[in-house]
Amino acid sequence: MSEMRRYGQWAGNPKGVAENPANCIKEVYPTGRSMIPRQCTRKRGHGEGGLYCYQHSKSTQHIKPFRRD
Repeated sequence: MSEMRRYGQWAGNPKGVAENPANCIKEVYPTGRSMIPRQCTRKRGHGEGGLYCYQHSKSTQHIKPFRRD
């Protein structure tokens, strides 16, 4: 990976939280009133490049790579 992702960046925490390389890369919103996203806490191993959990890999199957002609 070239660069680690950051999750939950906002005015009160401009640096956010560094990506955990063992967890799914999908950005999710916790239940309740929070509007600050976080990294999915499920284990990786599915989907494109093995970067997603089983649940989130299903939502990326329909995405086709961009091809410039």
